[in-house]
Amino acid sequence: MSLEFNINEHEELEQMREQLATLRSKLEAQQIVSEKMILNAIRSSLSNINRRGIFFSIFSLLSIPFCCGIFYSMGYSEGFVLGTGIMLFICLCATIYVHVGLRVADVSRGNMVEVGRRVLRLRKQYIYWHLWSVPMIVVWGYFLYCEVCVIYPDPYMRNGFLIGALVGGVIGAAIGLWQHFKVLRMADEVLGHINELQE
Repeated sequence: MSLEFNINEHEELEQMREQLATLRSKLEAQQIVSEKMILNAIRSSLSNINRRGIFFSIFSLLSIPFCCGIFYSMGYSEGFVLGTGIMLFICLCATIYVHVGLRVADVSRGNMVEVGRRVLRLRKQYIYWHLWSVPMIVVWGYFLYCEVCVIYPDPYMRNGFLIGALVGGVIGAAIGLWQHFKVLRMADEVLGHINELQE
């Protein structure tokens, strides 16, 4: 009787061990799937951020000869045209600098600390972007106003041009801010996913 009880108890213990082993393997499999999904989300967000960086860089590069050529052909002073080119070149360099080093390949290597550090760097620079870009645009806008006053002495033409420039500037600023906050949101998503992995 005692021997039979011990055998039954032993069988039950073995069954429990098997069930625990199965449960553990299922949990490990779920964790691996979950980690893969998080890594894919990080890769996707980084790719989107990189694509935007490339787009902004190409747009800035093309806008330098286009804007300078347009202003020069409209009779703006060489100093203003040169200043516009320098301002756009600074924007191009800043965009490249902010996005440089953010590689999707680092995710595959599993170096999440380095990826997180680079995304934090990008996020910080995006947050403080306005500290230098807004004053630069205000100064440029002042010189644009001075140039327009010389080129268009007729008040109707001058006001029409200035209103058109203001509307274009507001539309451009709205698109720029929308893209700006979109990149910040994607950076926050990447950092959130990295925190999930580390937990």
